[in-house]
Amino acid sequence: MGKNDDGFIVPLISNKDACIECGLCSKVCPIENKVKMSYRNKYYGAYSDIPEDIKFSASGGIFPVLARWVIEQGGVVYGAYLDGEHDLYHIKITEAKDIRKLQNSKYFQSEIRETYKTCQADLQEGRLVLFTGTPCQVQGLKLFLKKDYENLLTADLICHGVPSKKMFDAYVAFLEKKHRGKLIDIIFRDKKRNGWSQTLRYTMEYPNGKRKDYYLLGRLSEYFVAFQIGAIERESCYTCQFASMNRQGDISLGDFWGYHKKRPDLRHDKGLSLIISNSAKGEKIIDGLRNHGACFIEVDEESVKATGNRNIYLPLKRPEIRDHVYEELEQHGFEYIARKYFRKAHTWQNKLKNFLPPVIANVFKNKYTIVT
Repeated sequence: MGKNDDGFIVPLISNKDACIECGLCSKVCPIENKVKMSYRNKYYGAYSDIPEDIKFSASGGIFPVLARWVIEQGGVVYGAYLDGEHDLYHIKITEAKDIRKLQNSKYFQSEIRETYKTCQADLQEGRLVLFTGTPCQVQGLKLFLKKDYENLLTADLICHGVPSKKMFDAYVAFLEKKHRGKLIDIIFRDKKRNGWSQTLRYTMEYPNGKRKDYYLLGRLSEYFVAFQIGAIERESCYTCQFASMNRQGDISLGDFWGYHKKRPDLRHDKGLSLIISNSAKGEKIIDGLRNHGACFIEVDEESVKATGNRNIYLPLKRPEIRDHVYEELEQHGFEYIARKYFRKAHTWQNKLKNFLPPVIANVFKNKYTIVT
């Protein structure tokens, strides 16, 4: 595996003369080999009853309940981990204390590295395995394994597409130059200041050793805006065959944005997850979690269609600026593309709302129109 010009991980043939054209790579490619699921989907609004689970999760805190449930049965959990050097890759955890490493959203592509192989070894040893990732990563694992394992549980994410590590690194460099410090932590969906929202928090460390947390509403983070409008995602994300109700995981996990349109009775201000059950295993998972601190309320598909989760049904719409945004990043840097494309919401109203404490900001919001 290597990286293309945009910084996305792609398969490479380093020695074409050595290729015997066996076709094995095509047989395990998740893009060329999509398995159709025949199970009737079921839909749930869900949340954890444990405050710590919700506090450190992007939405309703179902993943930590699921991970604990698996680990308590002697199982292992695979998921994406963002390390101290801002590299994102899949790891295996076996202890509950490490679950937080895999929580919250990470908005760029995770490297699989060797985890398919170690996952296969765990399955062959008879251990219960939970694998979480984007739908294409889940499907990639299934094709790699070449057989169904009763002890394999899978959870796919309702995915908005993935930017590249190259773009994220450029954003990190932009923040470090702006603050003249070192970025030591970043949380894409932080709840400390604004609760369940799209709030970015990052921590800078300065040469004198002092540290400071910064909070940005999603519309004021150029990276967040670029991601949300689909300007920096992988090319395959715009024709993604996994953006459908033919889900690859036993369950699917996401935010239940817009639940109030059809089901205002589900109100849960600290975060509400949308859980889709896609298999008989998925229903067993949900039944198990009901006895381990999670609340599930079944909803109909109309309630799901009314939400903001467009990518359950359709892939991203490719904007015209995607033609040249990575080329301009290479030529001019992140500040250039940020100023050119991603600062339309940097109005004084939004900046003031971001600066004010949440309680005052809410009063301000009621008095003025906040530009989104």
